[in-house]
Amino acid sequence: VVADADTGVDWDHPSLKPHYRGWDGANVNHDYNWLDATSAHSPTPVDGHGHGTFTTSQMVGDDGGANQIGVAPGAEWIGCRNMDNGGNGSPSTYITCFEFLIAPYPVNGNPGQGDPDLSPDSINNSWGCPASEGCSWDTLQAIVEAVRAAGIFPAMAAGNSGSACKTVVDPPAIYDASVSVGATNSADKIASFSSRGPVTVDGSRRLKPDISAPGENIRGAVPGTGYQSGWSGTSMATPHLAGAVALLWQAKPSLIGNIDASEAAFTATAKPR
Repeated sequence: VVADADTGVDWDHPSLKPHYRGWDGANVNHDYNWLDATSAHSPTPVDGHGHGTFTTSQMVGDDGGANQIGVAPGAEWIGCRNMDNGGNGSPSTYITCFEFLIAPYPVNGNPGQGDPDLSPDSINNSWGCPASEGCSWDTLQAIVEAVRAAGIFPAMAAGNSGSACKTVVDPPAIYDASVSVGATNSADKIASFSSRGPVTVDGSRRLKPDISAPGENIRGAVPGTGYQSGWSGTSMATPHLAGAVALLWQAKPSLIGNIDASEAAFTATAKPR
């Protein structure tokens, strides 16, 4: 099970509906599978922006026909909306989604009803929380560390402020607990926009990103029934890793929940760039 914390998801898109954990082929149940942490509090998965639908489709998208766009179409997905229709979030929405995904609870429920047995295996986070949204460098550190401690793989977009060094600057990509993802292009080179380390905002000079994946001119699903090509960003790279976690853990069940060993497996087999 993979999760997307983003602008929401158009859950009944042809490439996504068959893979939604809340859909059994005849009936839908959003309990434990969806939370809208924004002020809209939609009880059903929605996406008025498009970004979350696109990134979810990169993990699992497959309409059973010509549109095979997901890395792990055999996986199921759940979602949490942490940004509004303008793509704006806050520390509170980001933290609420992380808490929900650590222990999902019913629609209109509360964290006291959370069931960690229903948590996802990985979370795609194609966003950053800059100072303009209220984040300091350490605002999300504790909750990201909690995600990792729960055995959930924390895939985080490195940001699009490259190509200069010291441009991985926003939570959650800056943290040691995060597995931060840069973007490559079709020539398998680092995309010019992809943010680079080291991380200096916390004084750590930490190496980031941890790994890179395809993130330039990507095709994916958009709300409605359609698809678009040409999307670029580390937002497009990060779902490749979050989906790859599902493939790795399916093939090697002994790695399930072991984030350190899984991260080491990815980085050890990646090609240096």
